[in-house]
Amino acid sequence: MPVVYACIAPHGGNLLLGETTPGPVPGCRRAMHCMRQSLEAARPDCIAILTPHGFGVEGSITIGMTETGYGELDDLKFEVQTDLALASAWADLAAERGIPVTPLVSGDPGEALPLDWGVTIPLALLTPGSHTLPTVVACPARDVARADLVGWGEALVEAAESLGRRVALIISADQGHGHAADGPYGFTPASALYDSAMQDAIEANDLARLLTWPEESAETALADSYWQTLALVGVQKHVSLQAHFLAYEVDHYFGLLCAEFKTAAL
Repeated sequence: MPVVYACIAPHGGNLLLGETTPGPVPGCRRAMHCMRQSLEAARPDCIAILTPHGFGVEGSITIGMTETGYGELDDLKFEVQTDLALASAWADLAAERGIPVTPLVSGDPGEALPLDWGVTIPLALLTPGSHTLPTVVACPARDVARADLVGWGEALVEAAESLGRRVALIISADQGHGHAADGPYGFTPASALYDSAMQDAIEANDLARLLTWPEESAETALADSYWQTLALVGVQKHVSLQAHFLAYEVDHYFGLLCAEFKTAAL
């Protein structure tokens, strides 16, 4: 099976607090621990992670093509080796579908792809002890067509199959960012409505319903989850992954949701 595990993982900084340290999102912290166990049990060969905070190119999906990636966040330092074969196959197969893809390369062979907090936080929590797994980092722009975002997920399945890879897919995503009037984006009731609809879709194992949502719904809700989550719709078209909702909490002004998508064997 090419994609052996997938999850929607938040990337709020409070997730990094120790297990015994009081914090605002204890349910999500516990859920991330459960997701780590599931990911390790799936025995992936490599990891593909989609972040909303990486290098963005208008109208395109960027994908890291450097040999390594490196990121720092406070005391957290994280380095990964890039699965260049998977990254190349994924980009090529997507391009064959007409999906706009922009490879991120470097003129210096030793230069690493900078990893944003949307990559470092989930990887630190979900892959401790196995973070040396080869990894591919991609970032979809918000103006990429829905069909192309779904096709991006389908291309990942095809690439993994062509290489005989067992891939774990991490959708790095926080939900609505308008839950508090004193937050940086202000308050909007659309955030709670969006978060609830996302939870409902996961609990019904029906992420495809996201394709029927109004185009402006995610923007109005101040969410950063919609676009990369559509790639999971494409994966589920070809791989039987059952959705399991784990936790939802609000950290002051933004929503955090944890869910995993597992094979019957897990």
